[in-house]
Amino acid sequence: MLSLDETMEAVSQRLLGLDPGSLAELRRMEPNGVGTPIFWRLAAELGFRVDQTMQWMQIVRILAILIPKSRLSPAVRLHDRSRQFGRVLCDGGDQEWPSDPQKPRPALSEVRFARLLATPAAQRGEAIERIARMLARTRTPEVGINCKDIARLLLQTDDSLSLQNLARDYYRRLDPADRNAIKEGIAE
Repeated sequence: MLSLDETMEAVSQRLLGLDPGSLAELRRMEPNGVGTPIFWRLAAELGFRVDQTMQWMQIVRILAILIPKSRLSPAVRLHDRSRQFGRVLCDGGDQEWPSDPQKPRPALSEVRFARLLATPAAQRGEAIERIARMLARTRTPEVGINCKDIARLLLQTDDSLSLQNLARDYYRRLDPADRNAIKEGIAE
C-alpha cells in the first residue's frame, strides 16, 4: 500500500500525462456523482479507499483544475513536497512574491483565508476547489504545490492539525513580507 505522499506523487504524474480532453472530463466530474472512467482507472491503480471515494473525486478534480489548460510544457509540475499549500495560498505560486515589497498582498486575502479555516469539513472541498481555480490563473506552472496538504484537508476532516499546518505555512510566508514592508516604510 502506498503512503499518501507516494499516492499524491503518482496521481500528479498520471494527471500530467493525460490529454486535454481527459483533464477536462476530470474538471467537470461531480464529486458526489458517478465519476469518469479515468478517475476509476486511477482509483483501481492506486487503491483509493472505497469509503473515501467522494473525497478522492474531489481531490482529483482539484488537481486537474490546477493543471494548465493550454498545451503542457514538460516543465509543468503539480506535486512538490517542498511547496506547502498554505505557502502557495499566500504567494499564489510565485516564488518571487511579493512583487511590490512595499505592499505585500497575499494571493488569497487573510479574510478569505480565515473563511477557509472556518469552513465546515463537509463544505471544505468546494471552498478549496474555488481557491484552486484562482491559483490555476496565478501560479507559475513550473512550480508545484504539496498536493498531500490538499488531500489531508479533504481526507482527514476531523484532524485540526492539517488546518493548523495550513495556517502556520500561510503566515510563515506572509509575516516576513509584512515585516519587510513595515521596515522599509520606516526607513523612508
